[in-house]
Amino acid sequence: MIRLGRKIEINLRFSLDGLWIQGAWWYPDPGQVDAFRKAVAAEGSGRELSALVEELRGKGYDIGGDVMKRPPRGYPTDHPRTNLLRHRSLTAARPLGGEEWVHTPEAADRVLAVAADLDALLTWLVRHVKSAA
Repeated sequence: MIRLGRKIEINLRFSLDGLWIQGAWWYPDPGQVDAFRKAVAAEGSGRELSALVEELRGKGYDIGGDVMKRPPRGYPTDHPRTNLLRHRSLTAARPLGGEEWVHTPEAADRVLAVAADLDALLTWLVRHVKSAA
């Protein structure tokens, strides 16, 4: 695990199933949740996050986190990014597999390529929720 900001990190796990990578903002401080929601609701930063999440989904990442059933109080139920507003944490993860390349120097190249996929999302999170507390 490498921590990039308060409660924001990138994780790499090796198990019998192979390698798995995740970018995560989780177990947030209450101030971080408010900062996240304000950034999601804002036109510029909210559209940016929405595009980043959709791009990662398109690359096969599972987008998850602690998600409320309804939008939080104070936000309209028909907000264009209501699905993101419902998040109290946000993760993007995907398995990398466990083929023979895992035991070769190629593994580092693959991990770095996938970590690059997560860079924009993690940078957004650091910029918008890192110091809120």
